[in-house]
Amino acid sequence: MRREDFPAEEAAKRCMIDASVQMANMLGHSDAAGALIGSLFMADGPLSMDELVEVTGYSKSTVSTNMTPLENQGIVRRIRKPGDKRNYYVAMRSIDETFKAENEKIRQIMQIHIAAIDEAEKILEEGEDSAEAERLHRLFSSMREECFKARRLIDLVSPFTIDDLIEILEREVEIREAGRS
Repeated sequence: MRREDFPAEEAAKRCMIDASVQMANMLGHSDAAGALIGSLFMADGPLSMDELVEVTGYSKSTVSTNMTPLENQGIVRRIRKPGDKRNYYVAMRSIDETFKAENEKIRQIMQIHIAAIDEAEKILEEGEDSAEAERLHRLFSSMREECFKARRLIDLVSPFTIDDLIEILEREVEIREAGRS
């Protein structure tokens, strides 16, 4: 059936779900993941696994398989309702929530990378000097600097909301443009 064959409300929801599928595909996710994101976004509250199966028409295993990476990326969040043992899911509707989750993930990734660089350098120190060891030392030094920059950026932006950052950056652009005049 075409969108035009549905009532306006359903056609509007279908439009947003289709867009979610396209966006999910751009991020390397499946059509099912996109349909789940769109369905959660259009929902009037949290949905259980069974409700997601019903709404999307996907099997329980497909829904389950797709929810884990979406949770890990901070696109959806799992919640519990008091007195209910089932998991419910909500789409992150606030860019601030997603931004904070991604910032924390990047901070953790940088820490893992720095720890690996430290360990790799210790291993190199125990070995013999060679052209390859020297190349690796330079590479690790460069990688460490990039990790520190990423961590510093996360530390600087984390206390702010997206609206705060837009305001700060707009002021900075105005100052720079005024300086060029």
